[in-house]
Amino acid sequence: MARVIVDELIRCGVTDVVLAPGSRSAALALALAAAEGRGDLTLHVRVDERSAAFLALGLGKVSGVPAVVVTTSGTAVINLHPAIVEADHSNVPMIALTADRPAALRGIGANQTIDQVGVFAASVREAIDVAAPSTDMSEATLMSQVRVWRSTVSRAVASTTDVMQSGPVHINVQFSEPLTPDSEQTPDEQRDMMKSGPLAGRADGRPWTADARLMAGMGLPIDEILEMLLDDSTIPERGLIIVGDHADGEASDLVDELGDALGWPIIGEPSGNVSTCDTALAHGALLLASPGFAEAHIPDVLITVGRVGLSRDINRHILAAKLHIAVDAQPRWSDPMRSADVVVAACPLPPTVADLGTDWLESWQRADLLAAAAIETVLAGPLTQLTGMHVARACGQAVPEDGMFFVGPSWPARHVFNFAANATGSAVTLANRGTSGIDGCISTAWGAAIAAQRDSEAGCIALVGDLTFLYDINALRVPPSEEIPDLVFVVSDNNGGGIFSELEQGQPQFAASFDRVFGTPLDADIPASVTALGFPCAVAGSVAEIDDALKAALEAGGVHVIVARTCERVHEAEILIQVKTAIDQALATA
Repeated sequence: MARVIVDELIRCGVTDVVLAPGSRSAALALALAAAEGRGDLTLHVRVDERSAAFLALGLGKVSGVPAVVVTTSGTAVINLHPAIVEADHSNVPMIALTADRPAALRGIGANQTIDQVGVFAASVREAIDVAAPSTDMSEATLMSQVRVWRSTVSRAVASTTDVMQSGPVHINVQFSEPLTPDSEQTPDEQRDMMKSGPLAGRADGRPWTADARLMAGMGLPIDEILEMLLDDSTIPERGLIIVGDHADGEASDLVDELGDALGWPIIGEPSGNVSTCDTALAHGALLLASPGFAEAHIPDVLITVGRVGLSRDINRHILAAKLHIAVDAQPRWSDPMRSADVVVAACPLPPTVADLGTDWLESWQRADLLAAAAIETVLAGPLTQLTGMHVARACGQAVPEDGMFFVGPSWPARHVFNFAANATGSAVTLANRGTSGIDGCISTAWGAAIAAQRDSEAGCIALVGDLTFLYDINALRVPPSEEIPDLVFVVSDNNGGGIFSELEQGQPQFAASFDRVFGTPLDADIPASVTALGFPCAVAGSVAEIDDALKAALEAGGVHVIVARTCERVHEAEILIQVKTAIDQALATA
């Protein structure tokens, strides 16, 4: 059964499997090792199931091909749940292949046995429980079981990659003892058994069931959408496009084309990947943090693409728009403000004819330049301490062309959004924005870097906070035989949860208990921990030192960690207020 399942996964296009070792999954482990020996797939091994699952998430996020994570039974399965939830909300294809005891051992206190059926509930697109093989070894019975195993795998791959709602799938497989074969065939002998006889799959290496359903979202011209809604195809000059997290490789080009055609400004969150769009703003979220500017620039039509929600000021602007078009092909489309007038599957196409003025776009672009100057007066002024804002700019500017930039949650994501939005050029920016958790970010970045560097030799940078890094530091605990990407982790270390200093919790009346329940400083020696795990680590206390460390690490290749020692969290929050005040004053006097 294990060999058939692995063979069918390969036939269905799976190229990467992440294995967390265990006893009940021994048959799968041996089948995977044999497949790796034949060069049929790439096997990754991790001892931490949570880290293994996020590694699979990162691989699938970049490649679009589901990576499979394999575990033994019991709590090993539960540790996959955080990554599965992220894959669910990010629509990333992923397969959890979990080994289980036979059904007869459930609910009677058998060792390492829990009820694994449906354990991920609504977080998976499909949950399949595969019974242990029959002891009847007749050819007819065996062929019948093979049909079930192969059909199950091909159906699971189709479900996880469904064009309307891709996401995680759970295959739970029951294994009875003995868990290893009495005699071991060679890898080549195993493969030959899959070509003919009762275990064989389809001819020519085809999947058992090919998914040929064609589902696509057809783009409509913007004037047709407006006419459908308003019985008027007139396109207003005052339009705005906001791009959040999405997995549509064509969306950026379509957004660029629409912005050019209409003269509408574009505000893109980091993983929106619109930094090369002609009308993209560098500091759009900070502009909307200025009440006077925001009120004077309420759009007649606002288009959101993907999952938007990184800025409260932008959320308020979405609510204020007179007409909101949401672009999202998923059945559970993103509309967190519940303000969408219409949802469409693809970014609207330019109109057949458009004759719009330029004053609207120029007012945004002029304000963007004023904001950039105001930011420089603060960040390049008399400051003596490094901030996370400096770190975000340094990282964004250092990402190689055609490389990858992974951005962690909380302050790093917002600092990149506000201070390095258009710095990354042709590099692809990624983030776990489905649920924006700090768990698994290091593993996700690692998997994403491996997948990205199969198509490009450019190095990758991951920017995370200290708590995010420490939460998933097990991702660096890998066997020496594992594939090592060219990936530089930059840890913006302010000794705790910095973003809380900017939020309501950071107000003076909560100061007495702030560090205890929000800031949670750990006083961790991150360089010592990284060095103990066998990876090089540099410490930087200035922008120049970060620049030098990034250059050296990218040139050296492999995995490196740079710890950027930033100022105290409360001080950084005060500097951010200074930046917003400077922008507000610059816009008021323009």
